[in-house]
Amino acid sequence: MATLRIRGVMWVARVQWRDLNGQKKEKQIPLRTDSKVTALERLSAVEKVQNDIKDGLSFSFPWMNDQGQTKVKVLTLITAKIKWMEHRMKNKIKQSTLALNEQGLHYFLTCLGQKRPLNSIQNNDISSFIDYLESKALSDTSINIHLRTVKAMFRHYLKYGMLDRIPIIDQRKVPIKDPIYITDQQFQSIIELPWMDDFYKRVFLLYRETGMRLREPFMSTLEGTWIDIPPESKTHKKRSIELSAPLCQIFIELKEWHQSGYGSSLKDAGDHLSKMFKKALRSVKAGEDRHFHSLRHTFAVRRILSGTSIYDVKLLMGHSTVTTTEQYSTMNLKRAAQDFPTLVLGHSKGVKKTLEDTVLEGISHLSSGYVPLYEKIEG
Repeated sequence: MATLRIRGVMWVARVQWRDLNGQKKEKQIPLRTDSKVTALERLSAVEKVQNDIKDGLSFSFPWMNDQGQTKVKVLTLITAKIKWMEHRMKNKIKQSTLALNEQGLHYFLTCLGQKRPLNSIQNNDISSFIDYLESKALSDTSINIHLRTVKAMFRHYLKYGMLDRIPIIDQRKVPIKDPIYITDQQFQSIIELPWMDDFYKRVFLLYRETGMRLREPFMSTLEGTWIDIPPESKTHKKRSIELSAPLCQIFIELKEWHQSGYGSSLKDAGDHLSKMFKKALRSVKAGEDRHFHSLRHTFAVRRILSGTSIYDVKLLMGHSTVTTTEQYSTMNLKRAAQDFPTLVLGHSKGVKKTLEDTVLEGISHLSSGYVPLYEKIEG
């Protein structure tokens, strides 16, 4: 709450708060009066915008200008960037996302100048920014990421009434590429790697059969046979995935590894698993374009091939919209089916699969009591 303070014979309004590091901050606004009654009246005007003052905005109050209105002083790009990033940190945005935001805004300010007023940015400035990004030899995907960052910052200040309009910031059209997955043969080759501990093989199987993102198991809980993934995940939506008994055991093993085993001693357990999988991919010569996230793509492609509806796959994957999921149904499925012969063979012989579906031959030893899960359709 703003408070009054006498300085000499004149009154000032004092706004105090603590920043993200817990450091005490203070802003004093001159009320330009020696009358306490008048000072109290002017203090009420300060109190109305004290939260904005804490966010770093400067105001010209009615007793400071000829218009007799409370107005925001010019907001420069550098100030807008700093305050928006602080707002993002307060809302606990992931560090990886914040790093991308920081990089995009660094490019933006380098291109247009730190002291440019935010409200002076025009459509032609955005075009210049795109040209600047192209000069960095960035891909269209990377350019779009930085454009989204800039647009999000502008929309933030528009929402809070600090801008009357924002420039047009359109995404560049990026050719849609088929998702890169791990074929049956490639996964089988990874399972047969002699140097890799069976623990990692079981974990990779868990990811392939659930479609979970890299760090989702670490934040999730197991209730019966269901993994509950909290809204802290990427799309901020809670979802659940049902597991078979063998996969439940692997999940429990992974959680123990992360909480009290070797994983607990690592700075980033997810990064460790990702690097281990990349090492395995290189060992089997699967190609540099494949990575840990390819296991998630593999889950989705196999689900689509097995006849699961696009909407059910959307729910299982935790996508915000079905548009994201459609990449798996619009790809060349006939060609993809050739990469999963056990899956196709199962359907052609009238075999019904359960959650793990066509577990590859030779993988049954990886978890206690684990067997390939096929069920013959009676009749």
